[in-house]
Amino acid sequence: MTRKKKVMIAAASIVCVIIIALCILLIAAAIVGRELKVNPSRKLDGVDQEVQDALWYSSIAANSHNTQMWRVELYPDLSRLLITVDGSRTLSVVDPKRREAYISLGCYIETMSAAFDAYGYDTHVQCGDLSVQVSYSRRDNATVDNSRLALIDKRHTDKSGYHSDRIKQDAVSRLLNKYAALSIYQSDSDSFTYLKQASMDAVALQSADRAYREELAQWMRFSDKEALDKLDGITADMIGLKGVVKAFYYWTTTRESAKGDKFARQGIATAKSQLDNCGAFAVITGGNTFEELIDVGRITQAFWFDCADNDIAVQPFSAALETEPFSLSIDNDLGLDAPIQMILRLGYVDSYGVNSGLRRSLSDYIDVIR
Repeated sequence: MTRKKKVMIAAASIVCVIIIALCILLIAAAIVGRELKVNPSRKLDGVDQEVQDALWYSSIAANSHNTQMWRVELYPDLSRLLITVDGSRTLSVVDPKRREAYISLGCYIETMSAAFDAYGYDTHVQCGDLSVQVSYSRRDNATVDNSRLALIDKRHTDKSGYHSDRIKQDAVSRLLNKYAALSIYQSDSDSFTYLKQASMDAVALQSADRAYREELAQWMRFSDKEALDKLDGITADMIGLKGVVKAFYYWTTTRESAKGDKFARQGIATAKSQLDNCGAFAVITGGNTFEELIDVGRITQAFWFDCADNDIAVQPFSAALETEPFSLSIDNDLGLDAPIQMILRLGYVDSYGVNSGLRRSLSDYIDVIR
């Protein structure tokens, strides 16, 4: 065999090895980058199936960092629930006064009311001292409203880029007429520009804070396995990563690297892209007591359902409410006479997407008491 043929055979072998390696890499990326599928247990011993199902749908509620900070006592013989905040799941850095935790609890209560209603139950909600009591009773001849359940399941946080088109005026008018605590600032308004800049500046300030980075990293998940083990937190799917990009993120990111400067810069760039690509901001106001913040959460969740019903994508963007000096002046700067409690980014997307359904098993946080 001539030297030339040997060189050609060696080169062909190297090419084959590279092709095989690339194929293996693509297969691995396809496996790692596939959509996360979650199937936590809905089983609560001795509890009616419809009540179990309603409680499962209740859990698909908006909540900060997907910490699922609710704790529930279920009294099935009394058709009653007692709901409190699980202090071990609150965010001590960005939410030291538990403002967002109470709002998240309100989102959970509103989703619960919608879920029980879909299964044919009336609910009565009563706030106590840092707790909420929910009583439920089945209506006569009630049937399951599957369209309402589908809407609960459809609603989710979308962190992707939106179209920059204004939100349709008829939808805006309906929403403003329905919710007195709501303001909507379209993308061509001065108030929108103000909120965009305040949000961007607040994100930059938060990202420079080591304690903020560490708290965020604590609730981030860096593999599907970790997400399925914990059934909470922020996954690649939740931040809009799919396929090869999701696989690369999981291969290259660790909890330690998520606390670093490079990751922070990437977070700032992502926030800028999100803020540059949306149609409007929604602002929800309310008081600062426990009961008032529960109401804010209920309004937020109900508004979000309406947005989902109109295919309007939503992402909470409350960095300016979590960070001084922005939190001290934002109410006055926008000319509002009540404290701003929620800022939501709104827009239209090509595909509305799905809820990841990453939630804990019911028995993880619900105690059945007889």
